[in-house]
Amino acid sequence: MNRRPFLFLATADEAWITAHKEALLQEFELNIFRRGADCQAALADREPDILLLDTALPDVDAFAMHVAIRDDFSTSDVYQLLLCTEAEAGHEAFVGNDFIVKPFSDSVFFQKLALLKKTLARERVAKEQMSYAQSVAMTAMSSMGELGVVMEFLTKSFTCRTIQSVGELTLNAIRQYELDSIIHFTWEGESFTARTDGAEITAEDREHIAQMRTLGRLLEIKDQLIVNFEHTSMLIKNMPDDSARCGRIRDNIATLCEGVESRVMGLLLEHDNLLKQQGIRYAVCEIRDSVANLYDRQVADLTEGRAMIAKVTDDFEDAFVHMAVMPEIENQMISQLVTLRQRITDIWSQPSEVDAKLRSVIGSLETLAGEVGANTAT
Repeated sequence: MNRRPFLFLATADEAWITAHKEALLQEFELNIFRRGADCQAALADREPDILLLDTALPDVDAFAMHVAIRDDFSTSDVYQLLLCTEAEAGHEAFVGNDFIVKPFSDSVFFQKLALLKKTLARERVAKEQMSYAQSVAMTAMSSMGELGVVMEFLTKSFTCRTIQSVGELTLNAIRQYELDSIIHFTWEGESFTARTDGAEITAEDREHIAQMRTLGRLLEIKDQLIVNFEHTSMLIKNMPDDSARCGRIRDNIATLCEGVESRVMGLLLEHDNLLKQQGIRYAVCEIRDSVANLYDRQVADLTEGRAMIAKVTDDFEDAFVHMAVMPEIENQMISQLVTLRQRITDIWSQPSEVDAKLRSVIGSLETLAGEVGANTAT
């Protein structure tokens, strides 16, 4: 239902008031003033849409009153329709929206009011649309500012090298929302808990967090919000009363908490990779030392074996001399000993090939261990 415009009528013409009051009441909410001073006083309490100002008011200078209303910031939007004489229509102080020259017919008067009502209706719609647009713009700006807090955290979180530093950065972000919050981390048997106001975490707070962690990913209870991930829990203790802002804050806090969890998991993965890299480096050192020891033992065994073969060959030659073996047979047996010694030497040389391959593997492992270490240190 359309609202009827609110009209102030300021005139001392009782006959005119009597003749037009009923018709005006059908179209407008109406206040009638016989004195200009009373009309000006009433403007301080409630601002009308239209002021019908008769320039023949006996107690004030109507043009001075008209200018005062126009120049006052609180009443400058009032649409002033002056009822004036033809001579007054050209008054130098006249800055009204419109005027009607007296005397005028009722048809002209009510036609002008009808057009004025349409104009006011269009202006009211335009103002409502403008107000809505401004509200949407302000909401969008607020949303961008609130989301900016999350984006700032995500940007800075990569500089955090410990879970504790992630917690401090998270608390700084939540403080920008002017929220009372507790952040709790748990990982590999350890935990870290802190509060936005820096107050000590009580046993009651810890118990409350422990209970809330079992209630799902996201839960709102009255003015409290809990967001849970595997390693992260964020408890907001004073969510705003404004439902629109509360919804935005809830979404932003959920996004923030997801970013926090991602960074915590990243740090834990980096720590795990560091341990693996250290294990690889230890294993490489052990293998390298073992291969070096194995090679030294192989060289010693080969040297000792060759000496034993040489001694056995010499012993056989001496034995052949004492046994008076025929030269042909002696040469044949010595030749077989030499062939045996060569075959044994060839067999003992094969571990050197294995050693070369093991050393190649060690080189690759050392390179891999160095690359893992470089990535972990980044």
